[in-house]
Amino acid sequence: MVYDLGNSFFVTAISGLFLAQWLILDNKLDDIWYGAGFALATIFVLISSPFLGTWSDKIGRRMPFLKAVTILLFIFNGLIAVVAVLNVSMIYRAFIVLGLFVVVQYLYQISLIFYNSLLKEISTEKNRGKISGLGQGFNSLGWLLGSLALLPFATGAMTLIGNPGRSQVFIPAFLISTLLMLPLLFLFKENPSIKNNLPEKSIREKTVEGVKQLFRENNNVGIFLIAFALISDTALTLTLYFAVIMDALYKINDFAKTSAFAVNLICTIVFGYVLGKLADKYGHKRILVISCVILIGTMFIFFFSSSSWALYFVMVIAGVGAGGYFTVSRSLMIKISPQNQLGEYFGFYSTFARSASVIAPLIWGGIVLWLKDFQVLRYQVAGVVMIILLVIGTLILLKVKESNEGELGEL
Repeated sequence: MVYDLGNSFFVTAISGLFLAQWLILDNKLDDIWYGAGFALATIFVLISSPFLGTWSDKIGRRMPFLKAVTILLFIFNGLIAVVAVLNVSMIYRAFIVLGLFVVVQYLYQISLIFYNSLLKEISTEKNRGKISGLGQGFNSLGWLLGSLALLPFATGAMTLIGNPGRSQVFIPAFLISTLLMLPLLFLFKENPSIKNNLPEKSIREKTVEGVKQLFRENNNVGIFLIAFALISDTALTLTLYFAVIMDALYKINDFAKTSAFAVNLICTIVFGYVLGKLADKYGHKRILVISCVILIGTMFIFFFSSSSWALYFVMVIAGVGAGGYFTVSRSLMIKISPQNQLGEYFGFYSTFARSASVIAPLIWGGIVLWLKDFQVLRYQVAGVVMIILLVIGTLILLKVKESNEGELGEL
């Protein structure tokens, strides 16, 4: 759980709140550079994650991979922190940090394959939803604490090395995240699972075969992952453009935006745990569908209201839906996947999740650009398209079968 906290702490530093503003506002790079870096890291994840997941299944271990990726994260996080405060040409410094950002974003997403697979190791069938909720809660807590702790460094109230400003956030983010992530590497002992040895085939051939098997023999997981990708599209896109949407629709200042974000994160933490426990009792698919329905309703209010009271109401209820969705989707994935191929299937899980990092933001950006003369309408139209994606994903999710579950029509 502490690893979740530490990992998300540095991700907060390289999010749109800090790194994007440092690159675009402070170092005068065009917006497209930040988006292209994110997309490039995503493409690498899409290509390599099923292969790496299959490899971990082959040796029956997750921790060797997680340790290697985490050590690389320490190195490249540290490089970002150092380069950002160097007294060198602004343009060179910005592009070097941007290149390091691509590597860190890739390593972070890859680490989730092995970390998520360990959920089976630390939980049982009866408490998996609750444990997943705790992990999601610590992840959200990292975002919340990171945003609050790094803000004084970004505003210039605190300076460690070099000039004050947003370049200062990466040093404390690196130090804190490293301290929080180290315990897992030294204290956690993994019980090796059964090796998936296929001596007559290479890992790459096994990966290709696994993709075919996903939609041929285990199409229930394939259906779930298609739904998961569509729903995650909306969640990721709203995260990327959260502040911009509020500025256009609600005309509020940065303090109000941060407050709304904090309210949402707190509710995500609390209700992720609560809905995880409910999923253990009443069924993972049932709670997941309810969470998606909640998100659909709150998105309608968010895009077609301008009241600050409505905004905070939406942030609370959206926290309920998001907490349930991200918590239960992970535990349901474990429940419906082949138990001796969890690494491989969480590779697929990561691949489908990351596809949202390329597709939905491009759809959103195209609509906003097409309707650039309509300041409010363009965001509402883009929002409606995101809602449609969410509805389609939820309808597909209804077709997923959960083990030992009755028909969903009994909801």
